[in-house]
Amino acid sequence: MLDVMNGNRTAIIRQLLFKVGSVAFGLVFALIGAFRELFASVEPELDDDRQLHDSDLSGELNHRTGRLDSGTDPYGWYDRA
Repeated sequence: MLDVMNGNRTAIIRQLLFKVGSVAFGLVFALIGAFRELFASVEPELDDDRQLHDSDLSGELNHRTGRLDSGTDPYGWYDRA
């Protein structure tokens, strides 16, 4: 009789460990997916692609960006001349 009870207890423990392991495995994959989406959505800011007419050496002060540019930024605002 004790042999049958020990067998049931072992089976219950095995099922519990399997369920806990499955949940942990799923959580690890969810975290990996979340980190992958987080790092893939980050876009580096590149200032190297600025044109010569948008350089900081000449032009009008664009108060939106805080830089000198050619005065053609449609969303920028400039001092009235």
